[in-house]
Amino acid sequence: MKKEVKAPISPNTGFSRRQFLQASAVTLASLYGLSYLSPPKAQAAGEVKSLTWAHFITASDDELKKQAAAFSKEKGIKVEIDLLAHLQLPAKKASEAYAKSGHDIVQFDTGDPELFKDLLADVSDLAEELGKNHGGWHDLARDLCIKDGKWKGILWYHVPFPLVVRTDLLQKVGEAKIDTYDDLLRIGKKLKDIGHPIGFQLGHSSDANAICNMVLWSFGGKMVAEDSKTVAIDSAETARALEYMKKLYVDALDPEVVSWDDASNNRYILSGKGSIAYNPVSIYWVAKVKKIMLEDKPIADLLDHFLPAQGPAGRFNFSYPLILGIWTFSKNITEAKEFLRYHFSSENFNKWLIAADGYNIPMLKEFEKNPVWESDPKYKFARDIGKITKVQGWPGKPTQYSQIVADLYIIPDMFAAAATGQKSVPEAIKWAESELKLIYAGQKKAEEKK
Repeated sequence: MKKEVKAPISPNTGFSRRQFLQASAVTLASLYGLSYLSPPKAQAAGEVKSLTWAHFITASDDELKKQAAAFSKEKGIKVEIDLLAHLQLPAKKASEAYAKSGHDIVQFDTGDPELFKDLLADVSDLAEELGKNHGGWHDLARDLCIKDGKWKGILWYHVPFPLVVRTDLLQKVGEAKIDTYDDLLRIGKKLKDIGHPIGFQLGHSSDANAICNMVLWSFGGKMVAEDSKTVAIDSAETARALEYMKKLYVDALDPEVVSWDDASNNRYILSGKGSIAYNPVSIYWVAKVKKIMLEDKPIADLLDHFLPAQGPAGRFNFSYPLILGIWTFSKNITEAKEFLRYHFSSENFNKWLIAADGYNIPMLKEFEKNPVWESDPKYKFARDIGKITKVQGWPGKPTQYSQIVADLYIIPDMFAAAATGQKSVPEAIKWAESELKLIYAGQKKAEEKK
């Protein structure tokens, strides 16, 4: 049985930002099984609490905690690093914003600086200082973090989605590379025929948002227009993208992908069954560090990374920018800035990038010279992937509405419905258009499965 939760979420409909955040907290908490009504513990003065996602590469979190301990010892300011599963972060952020209590430093997503701008401290002094000291920011950092002329966050790093490929299986079916989506379909059919289907998520996962947007853009489709508000999903280009995914699903994908979470394609490739996935470098990293064997060979030796495939409209990478912000209601804004300054120092940030082993792609230009990018030829994609990178909401700018679209998996649900035949292609597009219009008009219906 499904319970319908209506969440009016926009000043355009007469609701304040606070009412919007309350509605968001209720809706997202119901989706993720969290109790937003339990007030977060208030911050203690002189003690910095940080909330970030639990990294897939645990060494990254280990290095961050090590730096927090060193900072605490050196500065006499206690820093506590809390980690949370990434799918639970949206509800947690909304609950802290509503209660105006919780952590000092919080990790935010693409559209969050706009969504929470009234509750995020101005960190312009720190952001400009970091840019000056570390070779400058890429434009995307400014586009995402500057709201009403003020930096509302610091772009920590971004996570791209190259193709992860079993090169031995490509050779087995007489292929050498994947350049276009036509290549992917042709090669994928061969691979499925020999028992090694492609693993592209089409369920409720961050990976599915990335994959489906990349395919949509590559065929010329778009969620909204460049004005960031006009819904533009109903187009011939979107229909071609869905028709392509429908054929890919039947001919080349594992049928279980519609129910996969973010870890499923990792397990799938590492099991030896999977042939190709869109994913950050975490699959390769786990295979390498854990020395996972496939018969008598290390599976890491059989993996490589390619740039995303090219479609009729071009080649696109979807990246997840991770942004660190400080709540305005924090009692420790100065101390929180000081810890971020410490973390972004050349010595510490380079150590942290090395610990992440190629997963964390920086937005400060100095750190692109980190030796991790030259340490392994399988990271060669990182030199070029930034040139084709877009984020949620493109070709418009990220907004609170584009973030809600991602949080509620509207684009993956559209692709999954068409791919599986649950809806015809026109029906899937019309459904998505209706949902998007509700979101961008400021009213969104979310469903809680009971």
